[in-house]
Amino acid sequence: MLLTSKTDTMNTLNAQIRDSEKVAPIKDTLSRMLRAQEEGDLYTFATTFAHNSDLVNIGTDLDEIWYGWKDFYSWMEAAITDRKGYTITAKDTHISLSQSGDVAWYSQLLDTCYETKGEPFNLEGFRHTGVMEKRDSKWVIVQSHVSAPYKNNAQHPLD
Repeated sequence: MLLTSKTDTMNTLNAQIRDSEKVAPIKDTLSRMLRAQEEGDLYTFATTFAHNSDLVNIGTDLDEIWYGWKDFYSWMEAAITDRKGYTITAKDTHISLSQSGDVAWYSQLLDTCYETKGEPFNLEGFRHTGVMEKRDSKWVIVQSHVSAPYKNNAQHPLD
């Protein structure tokens, strides 16, 4: 039988609280990024990313890979400023911190609904992963990757 003391239990709870306090600003950055996409708010969206040539973003289409902030921003400027009825729901978000506490990596599932050709279009289960750095006391995304799942028994999306 394993016995734990009140001190052990309190130390564990305190560590969990400290960890949740450390990831709260990271979750906030991810949330702001998604809300900005929904609302077509390019300014807020831009505040969640690193603005240098080291930034890497990979989208779902074959041609959607951007190296550096300028190229990614140019594409996003056109992509998010015309949103109508766009929603993004994040689920199952996992965040890990480096031992130094200034690098984090995350994964989450995204459900999205947007209008295309005048009709609502729903996609569920996008995989969104990335790496963030704490720069000048704020968290920014330095690498992001979105992929769309497909069932193994379905036709391959590249066929």
